Amino acid sequence: MIDGYNAIGYQAYNVSSKDFTAGRIFLKELQQMAKFPFISANILDSLTRRPIFKPYIIKKVSKKKFGIVGITSKPAKKIPGIEIDSPDSTLEKIIPELRKKVDYIIVLANLDRLAEREFFKKSFDIDFVLMSGSYRYSKNLEDKNSMLVARCGSIGKYMGIIKFDLKNPDAKLTDVSRTEAQLSYARKRLDSFTEATKGKPVEEFYANQPSVLSTIESLKAQVQILTDENAQVINPVSYDLIALDETIPDDQEIRAKLNELEQKLNSARNRR
Repeated sequence: MIDGYNAIGYQAYNVSSKDFTAGRIFLKELQQMAKFPFISANILDSLTRRPIFKPYIIKKVSKKKFGIVGITSKPAKKIPGIEIDSPDSTLEKIIPELRKKVDYIIVLANLDRLAEREFFKKSFDIDFVLMSGSYRYSKNLEDKNSMLVARCGSIGKYMGIIKFDLKNPDAKLTDVSRTEAQLSYARKRLDSFTEATKGKPVEEFYANQPSVLSTIESLKAQVQILTDENAQVINPVSYDLIALDETIPDDQEIRAKLNELEQKLNSARNRR
């Protein structure tokens, strides 16, 4: 998995309490293999009360600085030598300090249902929350107390992509994912009607089908309204949730790593 993350260019990995299943030493060995930082703001050494990993990193993209913070829920069972502080109280300490250094703050949050509920009861000066820890996924960004929340689920089936066009740094970010999806759907329906005409004018081809012509006019009006709405947004943000199914072609480097892993697993099984 670490080799795969290296290959696809991970920028940061948020450590969760579940990552200690094979022990702290093993996790540290994995960390040494990674070409990206492991981060966590609330996983502490139980003796020193100091973070075991970097609490956050700062990435510069173009002229903007992004602060990336990691938090996780407390586990059901205590981990030897490890203490996991409250995600909320941890962020209350870190966010004001980090905000002075960056333009945008991204929180990687691996939270169970109870911790998530408590988290969203409060308001933090955070721009994006990338949520994991549950099976839930969303096709749009959720606005929670002015924080834009993205979910990809927890089984690795989906990849989420957030894009935004920063036209005015002083204006807020506005999610246009829903209108983009509606616009895409309307345009596809229009295209399907147009393709059926095989080059003939729409009015001529559907002359004897007034209901179809009415639908086409309605779709054109919808496209215009949605386009105008998006044009008025100063800093549009969009979110795409991509299903990693059979329509996505294999990356040969990743496929080779999976084949190698399968061979090792089969070899281990045969030795039993």
